[in-house]
Amino acid sequence: MSRTATIVGAGITSATAAWFLARQGWRIEVYERADVVGGHVRTEWLHGIPYEPHGAHVFHTNDHEVWRIVSEAGEFIPYRHRVLIRLRKRFLSWPLQAGEFAALPVFADVAAELANRPEVADRTNFEAYCVSLLGPTLYTEAVRDYTVKQWGCDPTRLDASIAEGRVGLRRDGYRDMFRDKYQGWPRRGYTTVVESLLRSASVHFGRAVTLDDVPAITHPGDPVIVTAPLDEFCGEPGALDWRGVRLEASYHPEVTHVQPAMVVNEPAPDVAWTRTVETKWALPELSDRPGTVVLHEFPGALTKHYPVADAAGANRGRQEQLCRRLNEYRRNPLIPAGRLGTYRYLNMDAAMRTGLDAARRALLGS
Repeated sequence: MSRTATIVGAGITSATAAWFLARQGWRIEVYERADVVGGHVRTEWLHGIPYEPHGAHVFHTNDHEVWRIVSEAGEFIPYRHRVLIRLRKRFLSWPLQAGEFAALPVFADVAAELANRPEVADRTNFEAYCVSLLGPTLYTEAVRDYTVKQWGCDPTRLDASIAEGRVGLRRDGYRDMFRDKYQGWPRRGYTTVVESLLRSASVHFGRAVTLDDVPAITHPGDPVIVTAPLDEFCGEPGALDWRGVRLEASYHPEVTHVQPAMVVNEPAPDVAWTRTVETKWALPELSDRPGTVVLHEFPGALTKHYPVADAAGANRGRQEQLCRRLNEYRRNPLIPAGRLGTYRYLNMDAAMRTGLDAARRALLGS
């Protein structure tokens, strides 16, 4: 008789765990509160043009196993992601390129500050870290107001980890966002990738599962992989701070592209949105086709896109308390995974890796 695993959520983490366990002969029951799979990586289409209602997603990884799994689940075409930032009506590369600063009127100040940077980055908080990398002028021009918009608080209240890997200064002229060995975008979008990974699972839509529901939907001893936020799963909504975004889509039928890259960051405080996203850039085969979709991303929505890593560590402490509740539950092994379940900002490949790790934990516990 095959074992059964229950998975809460139907995003890419859950789908990866389901795929792995199904290959071991397990029966998989997935509970998703929405009416569609995909979670935050879901792709939608308008007149044949892709757009992403939860923001831009670009697959990049050095993890060969993860790349093999995801590229078998869907056809990925090569795509090298570039991000631009609009500063003083100019488009500059992001991450920032030192060679582009000469055009800025504050170049003299920037050059002097960069020459006096500390040898070791200051990790006291987000702002201290960024200033130690960029100097106060570049930080103020390119990062501070964007961060205030994005996170809704003073940057000194945020942990330096939020900036690591996202804020930097390059001098090598390399303008692609990522340097990973494997990079691409799924020709048919991410929803079909998740659907493919879930093809051997039974998915129950419209079911928001909490800890109190576990006895009704599982047998004792069967593992439960939780990719939902633990504050909600444990019946303590609001225990953790989350930051959400709202995206507004506009269709432009007469033009091939509206902006010069998939993502344009808008740090200016008088611009209400943080960035614009034009997913069509990921599919070169559509480059000559009229019509495109642009999304304006507004921060502060009541959704759970980003865990808030505060400098004081309060949210991480609350997450650890919730994890202890899961560990103390004796009827079933409860295994958190994914960005929401682990309360960590994870790229897609890392989210899939947590799904694989959770599935292997379930096997070991069987």
